[in-house]
Amino acid sequence: MSKAVVALLTDFGTKDYFVASIKGVILSINPEASITDITHEIPGFEIQAASFILWACYRFFPRGTIFLVVVDPGVGSNRHLVLAKTDRHIFIAPDNGVLTLIFNQEKPEVYEILGKDYFIFDRKTTFEARDKMAPVAAWLSLGVSLSELARPTSSVKELDLSQPQLQSKEIQGCIIYRDKFGNLITNINQYLISQLLDRNRGANPVLTVGKKKISEMASTYSSSSAEKPFFMINSLGLLEIAVYKKPAAEILGLEPGEPVVLRVD
Repeated sequence: MSKAVVALLTDFGTKDYFVASIKGVILSINPEASITDITHEIPGFEIQAASFILWACYRFFPRGTIFLVVVDPGVGSNRHLVLAKTDRHIFIAPDNGVLTLIFNQEKPEVYEILGKDYFIFDRKTTFEARDKMAPVAAWLSLGVSLSELARPTSSVKELDLSQPQLQSKEIQGCIIYRDKFGNLITNINQYLISQLLDRNRGANPVLTVGKKKISEMASTYSSSSAEKPFFMINSLGLLEIAVYKKPAAEILGLEPGEPVVLRVD
């Protein structure tokens, strides 16, 4: 596993020494490691945004990828460090719910990281991503056994995320993410939409957000009416609100957390 991919996802940004330090630790232990950046621009401490971005991209990484996920408002506290292992990937993160969507999707084996002999510092620090998580990722990439680094656990923290609700004439959901372009992604998926439309053949769906109603459903961004809000099923199979070449979030005055209802009449 000396050439294993280690993928980094943090809220550290790129102006400081944080990301460079993590990479330095990994490469000092395994100079052959292939390190890639998912993003370091997660808004500070936004655990739910990090969980979503990880879920959106992890499945496209090669087998054996080790994901190091660090959005950690509780660094240095009594929260644990966890490792989740699926049949294809390994995830290392603080036990604060950031792996919730991975737990929901994959049902992985979960471990508490205890490999103090492999840490840089075996004590509480303000930079556990560098001092504990990065070394564990690096030693794993060299083939060190999980049993030397962690022990199985069934006690992990998960975020209390709302789930979309399908009823006879509508789906109730919410906005879960705003992307770089100002598009708004909801938790309503294409399978629920298909069920709603199959039950109400010929009906036109209308999306309600607050007091706003959006009646246009487009197949792509460019196929929509110019400067008019629309909704679509995006590349992740989720309902997305957008305005072609414009930031829908600003135009509509919406942010993550806002409830949405897709209804047919």
